Amino acid sequence: MKRLLLCVLCCATFQLSAQNQITWNTPSDVSLSSFGNNFPRVVMDSDGDPMVTWSDNSDMFFSRWDGAAFTTPITLNPGGVSIAGPGWMGPDVASKGDTVYAVYKQTPEIDTSSHIWCVSSFDGGMTFNTPVRVEYIGTNISRFPTIAVDAQGHPLVGFMEFASNLSDPQWVVVKSTDFGGSFGQPVLASGWSSGVAEVCDCCPSKIVSEGNTVAMPYRDNDNNIRDTWVGISTDGGVTFTSGMDVDQQGWNINVCPSSGPDGVIVGDTLYTTYMTAVSGAARVYYNKSSISAMNGSPAIDLDQTTPTLLGQQNYPRVDYHGGSMAFVWYQYSNGAQELAIQFTEDISTGINPVQEIVDTDNIDGVDVALYDGNIWVVWEDDASGTVKYRSGTYNSIADVDKLEVTDLSVYPNPSKDYWNIESEGLSIASEILLISVDGTLIDSFESDNSKLEIDNSALSSGVYLLELKTNEGVYRIRMIKE
Repeated sequence: MKRLLLCVLCCATFQLSAQNQITWNTPSDVSLSSFGNNFPRVVMDSDGDPMVTWSDNSDMFFSRWDGAAFTTPITLNPGGVSIAGPGWMGPDVASKGDTVYAVYKQTPEIDTSSHIWCVSSFDGGMTFNTPVRVEYIGTNISRFPTIAVDAQGHPLVGFMEFASNLSDPQWVVVKSTDFGGSFGQPVLASGWSSGVAEVCDCCPSKIVSEGNTVAMPYRDNDNNIRDTWVGISTDGGVTFTSGMDVDQQGWNINVCPSSGPDGVIVGDTLYTTYMTAVSGAARVYYNKSSISAMNGSPAIDLDQTTPTLLGQQNYPRVDYHGGSMAFVWYQYSNGAQELAIQFTEDISTGINPVQEIVDTDNIDGVDVALYDGNIWVVWEDDASGTVKYRSGTYNSIADVDKLEVTDLSVYPNPSKDYWNIESEGLSIASEILLISVDGTLIDSFESDNSKLEIDNSALSSGVYLLELKTNEGVYRIRMIKE
């Protein structure tokens, strides 16, 4: 029988006190100020190199990292077609390996002949195909396109749809099954709070996809209660059959705050981040929700180490990769504009409460991307008029110091139905736990011999951790379910 020799991760390396360990490089510019700096967004290619989009409120620009610097920006919209892209909303981008999709809204926004368009690249942004029209909604009006990539590499586009008189705003999702060559009919993803609710018509959003789960978070307007809700699809975006309130604070205002949510899916858990001023000042929060149970935590502050002179916070973003998670946002504190971050190397230990400042002064819209021990943060710099970036490195779960244990084998791994774990250490383990990467306990086991078989047939695809508590310490093994 073939066995795969693995390393076990020492649990002592996952303490919160050691999580905020990013080694930062010096901030620099993505491009010249002549290209503008509105609404920057960053994603990664198959090598972990960043790709950045933004706009000057007329054109959508794209630049990629060539190993030493960002390339000269290219324009993704055709000549003669202007796009909507001020600093608080604009075009969006998503990637899966070297497949890249970008979407933009043609202007004038309220013209029924102005559409949402999608461009695609299958070589990591080296070249892009001709734009494809996304929405076919008759005389209705669209705005705020956002894009994700499904498990098969097809694009999913969420956007806000209005009636021709700008009434009845709602979030809908369209799906492509031919890698962005065409798009299907829109499916309603909002409207879960009440029968009279509509969405906040000036708040953009971010569609999220992982496996067969698609989440469409949005700011809701239920008689001026402006909580953040999310529509959930479990069939890859074909239908949205449920929704939940991930804010739950009951912010009552009669104007639209022009600030939307972001989110990531980790196994069965949806992390959503957003701004609300229910306390009287704009603050950023996050929520941790179970997708299968359709319930979540109360809103949790993202400023647990709040500076003494904190003004407003806004525009939070989140990214996740390989067990690590980062939240970034804009804030005004101690008399300066700041780009703040909370970073956690291992989400199974919880969100790190320590706030770190990435840059100060003239900060506006921000974004973040993670990939295998590398972090890239981008933002609008209002003094230089450029998109700025700062990169750094950290210890990912896959890269932390490992404790090698002999005669330990896990097979098959990856697995579709079961894992076998064999080790002399199993017979002396006081507790054996199977947990998700976000720290949720899935099952516990006892073993009085050196072999343990775990049935994983009912688990969703993804990464799991097997935790062994022995007399010598606590160890974790990365388990992959196909």
